[in-house]
Amino acid sequence: MDIFIASNHQLPIRYYVNEAIWIRRGCSSLPQLTLPFFVEVEVKNTLNLQIITEYVSELQRQYKQTEIQILIKDTTIFVEMLENIPLGISPNHLLKIEKL
Repeated sequence: MDIFIASNHQLPIRYYVNEAIWIRRGCSSLPQLTLPFFVEVEVKNTLNLQIITEYVSELQRQYKQTEIQILIKDTTIFVEMLENIPLGISPNHLLKIEKL
């Protein structure tokens, strides 16, 4: 998998077939994941990474308080996500982006 997203809340699964991005239930546990719920994200087309940004923003709007951890394998995706996901929006929404 390219990206792992973990949270203190249940995470929805999504399939963006036309954009070639699949967000599905995680089946392997990584020791770096510190939150109880996680999904694996497979990215076949990095031009559509905005979908991941929107996914995270949607989670933050849905709950009053969130903890989200994003682990990324690919350096290019990692840099782009750091540039596009707003960190420190609110003290109620903790967000960590880390390189695997």
